[in-house]
Amino acid sequence: MIDVSPNDSFKSAAEKVTAKPDAIIFLFGSFDASNAPSVRSFCARALGPIALVANALIVDDGSREGLAAQMGEAAQQMDTGPALLGLLNAGTTPDSNHENILPLQAEWGDQAKSRFLIIAELAKNDAALEKPVIAVLFGGGDEDKIAVQRCARRGWPVFIAQGAGGLGDTIIAAMATPADGTPAPVISDPDLREIVDTAIVFAAPLDGNVDDLKRVLLGPIEQPGDVLQSAWSQHDDLDLAAINRQDRYKNIQIALLSLGVFATLLAVDAAGPGPIGKWVLQWFPPFAAQHYHLLLRGLLILVPIATSILTSYNSRFRDGNKWILLRAAAESIKREIFRYRTRSGEYSGARCVQTSAQIKLATNVKDITANLAQTEVNRSNVPHQSKDELAKIDPSNVDPLLLRFLGPEDYVTQRIEDQITYFVNKTGALYRRLKKLQLWSLLVGGAGTLLAAAQFEVWVAVTTALATAFLTKLELDQVENSLVQYNVALASLRNIECWWKALSPWEKKRPTNIDLLVDQTEKTLQLETAGWVQQMQSELDKLTEKEGDSSQGSASAK
Repeated sequence: MIDVSPNDSFKSAAEKVTAKPDAIIFLFGSFDASNAPSVRSFCARALGPIALVANALIVDDGSREGLAAQMGEAAQQMDTGPALLGLLNAGTTPDSNHENILPLQAEWGDQAKSRFLIIAELAKNDAALEKPVIAVLFGGGDEDKIAVQRCARRGWPVFIAQGAGGLGDTIIAAMATPADGTPAPVISDPDLREIVDTAIVFAAPLDGNVDDLKRVLLGPIEQPGDVLQSAWSQHDDLDLAAINRQDRYKNIQIALLSLGVFATLLAVDAAGPGPIGKWVLQWFPPFAAQHYHLLLRGLLILVPIATSILTSYNSRFRDGNKWILLRAAAESIKREIFRYRTRSGEYSGARCVQTSAQIKLATNVKDITANLAQTEVNRSNVPHQSKDELAKIDPSNVDPLLLRFLGPEDYVTQRIEDQITYFVNKTGALYRRLKKLQLWSLLVGGAGTLLAAAQFEVWVAVTTALATAFLTKLELDQVENSLVQYNVALASLRNIECWWKALSPWEKKRPTNIDLLVDQTEKTLQLETAGWVQQMQSELDKLTEKEGDSSQGSASAK
């Protein structure tokens, strides 16, 4: 018996409970005596084992009669029973199988309300999220309606032991959709209508398959598990591999463009001597001047060879294509991770009866990586990065907050606001780059016209080559198209964020709105990625064709 006094607050009373669970399972309701064996079996087959797996504390009224007695007997029959806490009404005899009994003080007022307030204190956590709480209703009468309503108002899922009769079966019948597709009948009972409209309700058949029962009950209270860490690990590997391929591809493209401009400059100078030759002959010692023509000839031979080598490297190793494929796969895994962390869509408890959310995440990640393995990426390596290596590259990669489930507000912060910040910075950088490269191309073109007017025609070819290089760089990086894609995605995300903030606190707790929030956000990001991949792939195909034509032209010339 936990020693509490009327002077204790709900918080101080909860602090006297020695159990430190990761989740709470609240049992309530009443049922016919004929259902007692089925209720006890349900507790022993499903509730007890999942409480042990999830390190959950089972809370009931602690009475030696009714539901608490059946739960206590079921726990006593198990080799290792779950932690039980009975919040005992004043003047009630406690169940002997409950190791922790906290007597509710009459001075606290409404004892049913006091029970909820203590559970709420037990659910408080140092982290941003509270410990998950699920409620399990066995039967029940009119007096239990307010308990279901309180669960709904707090966002606690209610699992109804289907077949125990009473209020539970009434709620399930009221929430059922008519098989003939006709509209559901109007519910005249206002309390029942509130429950149907607001409560997160799952049916758990009293005599259901034990594996299905465990899956459906465990879903809302389980921890993310090792599968989430494994998914993040695969994402990080693909992300870093994509960054490496991107850097290599862009460096080679810059080198090819620079060699093209340099080749033009050499060709112009070889016709002269041009400006460079004159400058060397005027300012360098006689030895350098004597060997200038030999150096120029060597460069005229080496520059085309270097260009041919880099072009062949591009055609053989195709780092640009691999960068696109790796980036698309990494973003796909990230989308699945955020859907899983919010437990929305196919990862919600209602859709994980036959297959657990962890298995679904593992399967989806496997499909993404398997599809990637069917591409040209399988002819290269994707190095695995350890936690220490990831921490050196980016400390946020080992943030423990990435390994927990997300509430909707956390999702808005970590996903939507983070992407908005990224797109704002990215669009700013892309616009500056677009203006800079276009301005330079215009200035160089203008300089060519000025040089021609000043009878320095020899330099016009160089300025033309420079202007072409700037415009080619814009095309290769898809600056303008990427800017459009990012602005569209940015506007969509801001609209989603505005819609979410306009919802009332009650509406933000509704599963349908949470699913819509996550689904619309991830679809927006998916469309942005798909558009970027298509544009970049198209540009790479054009580049490959140009390089192929150049190679054929060189061969014909030889």
